[in-house]
Amino acid sequence: MAFTLGRRLVLSLLLVLVVLVLSFSLLFLAVWTTSSAVVVVAVAAPRVRITVVYYTALHPVKWRDLVAVQLQTLVKCGLAAAADSVEVLFSSLVDDDAGRKQLAEAAQLAKLLLGDVATLRVATHPGNHYEYPGIRRAFDLAAEGELRGESEDEQRRHLVLYHHGKGMFSTKGDQTKGGALLTVTPVVVEGWRGIVQRFANDSAMNKAGYITSPAGFHWYNFWWARASYLRLLEPPQVHDEDRFYYERWLGGLYNPTTGQVQNAGATDALSLCAGNRGRVLNYACPNTKIRWRC
Repeated sequence: MAFTLGRRLVLSLLLVLVVLVLSFSLLFLAVWTTSSAVVVVAVAAPRVRITVVYYTALHPVKWRDLVAVQLQTLVKCGLAAAADSVEVLFSSLVDDDAGRKQLAEAAQLAKLLLGDVATLRVATHPGNHYEYPGIRRAFDLAAEGELRGESEDEQRRHLVLYHHGKGMFSTKGDQTKGGALLTVTPVVVEGWRGIVQRFANDSAMNKAGYITSPAGFHWYNFWWARASYLRLLEPPQVHDEDRFYYERWLGGLYNPTTGQVQNAGATDALSLCAGNRGRVLNYACPNTKIRWRC
């Protein structure tokens, strides 16, 4: 009798143990399934599309070093590989045989330095119209997206970097050692990962550059902007008498009905010189005595 009761007790304990093991197994499976679902959602999040636009007019003699440094920077910082498209544009000062030869050499250099970029496009423009070719290309990229039927959300996630051959015509020694170039490039170009993240975290931000003017453009004309914002601007015009037009252009919202342009303002802009305070009013950026909106 005692043996029978003991066996029943052992069987009961075993049954309880089996139930507990099954319960913990189901609980573990539920937690694992939930964690996996979270991972899948994170991986499936919409991606950012990046287009790099680099433009410069070429000095008749000394242009190779500056172009090489700026294009190599895109490679070294990883931006050339991460971008969905890299657009390189050159113009010559004059439209003649010498100018066209120079453009061919510049295009060959760009393809040599950026040869591993699958989506590289190089264009040349004989004759000097200041920054018109580069600014026009940045604007057209946004217009092309709209024509392809990209949604507003897709255009908001399409970021365009525009930068140019700053210091190409400097008369103060080595072009690659210019103060503006050495100051701006590390922040606006090499710091691209943090900038892309700032756009992702701040839905109200449409543009970013080193120093933002109250009118909404960026000094030095090195900037990032959403394609959805660029298509709201004036279609770029040729202004051979006013080269600063191409710097102010980013801050001009266009009304297609009236043909009027008005200042966009700086409320949607980020001044990268200010670091984490870049969206704070009246921050005094370093390297300038003027207090711009940063």
